[in-house]
Amino acid sequence: MYHHIKQLMYTVRVDKPDPRFGNMLLEQFGGANGELAAAMQYSIQGLNCEDPERKDMLMDIGTEELSHLEIVGTLARMHLKPMKTDRKAAEADPLIAIAGGGGVALCNSMGDAWTADYLKITGELDVDLRSNIAAEARAKIVYERLINFCDDPGTKDALQFLMTREITHMKAFTAALESMGKDRFTIGKIPPTPELVDQYFNDSTGTNAEGDADARGPWNEGGNWEYVQAPAFQEFKSEKRGTRTTDSVTTLAEAIGEANPAQPERNPAGGAKHAGAKQAKGKKEN
Repeated sequence: MYHHIKQLMYTVRVDKPDPRFGNMLLEQFGGANGELAAAMQYSIQGLNCEDPERKDMLMDIGTEELSHLEIVGTLARMHLKPMKTDRKAAEADPLIAIAGGGGVALCNSMGDAWTADYLKITGELDVDLRSNIAAEARAKIVYERLINFCDDPGTKDALQFLMTREITHMKAFTAALESMGKDRFTIGKIPPTPELVDQYFNDSTGTNAEGDADARGPWNEGGNWEYVQAPAFQEFKSEKRGTRTTDSVTTLAEAIGEANPAQPERNPAGGAKHAGAKQAKGKKEN
């Protein structure tokens, strides 16, 4: 059961409306990382959740996100208000000014309509909690960018409040996930294929002028990691498992050499001329 109270969770003050910034705010109203998406995602996860304690948390946070939506909507409406009467202001976003009458609409900052495709709901509680942690992190970054582009002190105060609550929710979701006592990589019920799960495939090899090169770190070495150089050129260790050998090709040069044997030299006048034939002809002429 929901009940609306005619008071914002955080008092909003806008001293100088900025229609262009109001358009930016719509990203957190009807965008992929916005408050409506968060409210729907957590609430629906909560409805599906069979864990009473974590269901309570999901419904708490999902409901709070609706209050955040109200704050963002109020901020956006106050910044967009000049579009109602001012032609120059309306030119900042004709879609909002003409189709929406200078008010908020359920769309993002580009005018794209909100969609349920934004929601990440799997029915697996630990997987959903991971999605929620990532969602809060993305929303935090969006608020940070909005703050950086904002000149109005009152608006920045409200955005700071909203941004901080994203971290609060990240902490809650993380604690809920960790308290489940599951191994980080135990997802679902079917275990991964042994050995294959520990093979790191170095599929992007070589260097370039920008300084990109193969890198090593805890994501591909140490622990149980087995580093497979250029797996496309390696033989199967087990075709059924999909594992690759690690010794048939050890360098990119070897991989390229095996995949591209000596090619005939092209004759600009037409046709192919083998390098060996060219050398033989040279000896005969000498």
